[in-house]
Amino acid sequence: MAYYRDLREYLDVLDRNGKLRKVAAEIKTDTELHPLVRWQFRGLDEDQRTGFLFENLSDSTGKKYNCRVATSITGASREVYALGLQCAVKDIHARWTRAYNSPIPPKVVSTGPVKEEIHKGADLCAHGGTGEFAIPIASNGWESLPRLTAISWHTKDPDTGVINVGTYNGTVLGPTRTSCRAPRAHIRMHWDKYRQRGEPMPAAIVIGAVPAVVMTSVTRVPYGLSELDVAGGLAGQPIEVVACETIDMLVPASAEVVMEGLLSTEYTEPDAASGEHTGYMIIGHENYAFEVTCITHRKNPIWHDFISQMPPSESSTIRGIATEGRMLNFLVHNCGIPHVKEVAFHHCAGGWRLCVIKLKAISGKRPHNAVVWQTLMASQAISTDFPKMAIAVDEDIDPWDLESVFWAVTFRYQPHRDTKIIQGRGAGLDQSAGGYDIEHGERIYPTSRTSPQGASSILMDATRKWDYSPIALPKREYMEHAKEIWEKLGFPKLSPKMPWYGVSLGMWPEQEARQAELAAKGDFDAVARELMDNRIVPPFGSGS
Repeated sequence: MAYYRDLREYLDVLDRNGKLRKVAAEIKTDTELHPLVRWQFRGLDEDQRTGFLFENLSDSTGKKYNCRVATSITGASREVYALGLQCAVKDIHARWTRAYNSPIPPKVVSTGPVKEEIHKGADLCAHGGTGEFAIPIASNGWESLPRLTAISWHTKDPDTGVINVGTYNGTVLGPTRTSCRAPRAHIRMHWDKYRQRGEPMPAAIVIGAVPAVVMTSVTRVPYGLSELDVAGGLAGQPIEVVACETIDMLVPASAEVVMEGLLSTEYTEPDAASGEHTGYMIIGHENYAFEVTCITHRKNPIWHDFISQMPPSESSTIRGIATEGRMLNFLVHNCGIPHVKEVAFHHCAGGWRLCVIKLKAISGKRPHNAVVWQTLMASQAISTDFPKMAIAVDEDIDPWDLESVFWAVTFRYQPHRDTKIIQGRGAGLDQSAGGYDIEHGERIYPTSRTSPQGASSILMDATRKWDYSPIALPKREYMEHAKEIWEKLGFPKLSPKMPWYGVSLGMWPEQEARQAELAAKGDFDAVARELMDNRIVPPFGSGS
């Protein structure tokens, strides 16, 4: 069976399998959409979760959109994810193993559906530029701008020409302006190279590609291996790509929307408050500035959106499954450890910080203690900041069932004998490594004359020791209003899980509160102007 031609064919398959809720009722993108879908992650079991397709969208100013929004369509559940790969749930990891071991380069074509409408030059803002698309706000009541979530940034290493595809969120700052979260990732390496050359970096935002591209985009593929090749391996056939109009870049030909442009390498800008996979709002981060030079899209486009922030979420499902596939392939094939049977990453840790590794007996002999430690130590080599906790279990333990896992931890584990703490690890957005000084824009680490500082892996106290930013869920009033809509639409009865709405945990600066209030009134331009008026010029070599 051939792989999906485009996102729309995939949505039809979800619909036929009862895994897509189509919403014809008018929904507001900035106050209702995310809270409504969020309920299925706070009030339904996984097997009841589906994708959503919103067909009648407006915002709080009364603006109506000729654009649909598809959200929760990739990672609503493992079953939905498997439909995206055209395989059974039990075969997902095998598909990832195939993708890494047998990548398939993309196929260049002359044109494709994403070229049905082309807006560039004097025509760039003919339909409103970025304002043509119904882009939702995520953590309603806390976030202050529409957020780009299920996007795949396409950039190119200027030395090798290898295309990197990565999902880094951002915000809409105007008809021809967006941001790109400045991460410690492969795009940062590209950005540093262009900065040393004194050139802006060409980039393309891809929205609504086939699931294999989206799934690969959120995965930390080893540097130098193009995600487009890995996506071809996932799909079992080449991804068809087409040349951009204004930059030298190849992008999926059947995507719904592509925004081409340049990332400035002269400065960065402050990021608006953002909900993250840790379950908390993040404050004080910075973004790259992206100037749009061309927008191409399909007629009546579908904007693809992720439900992220507080786990469990769509992103924790996608990230967890993809990271399981990569870790399993890494341990078995790259490290040569045949005892590794299964790998599980858990929602509660954002999909990648808690890793449980099931080891199997070979020829009736259980793994030697040295093999267990080889496996656990090797798991740390895949990244600088995950997994934070790696637990090896026997074959009779279900690595996806934390009750089972912690039963093994309780009765098969002695802390003084069976623990190794690895120092010098990265923490990413993990606030337990230290607080944040908003005024000076720097991390605050707990001080002690006797204990080590910074980040580590394996075991650590997980209690909150200082003020945290707000829980990354919409405020109570948004969730309660969305619950009323949910019930009117006749969706399944909810069983709310705490927390089901966001509350402040002590660190919520006046500036972020004011920006969120402006967002509630639909005044995104005021927020965008404030962020763009506070440019940050880092010294050369910073963040490398």
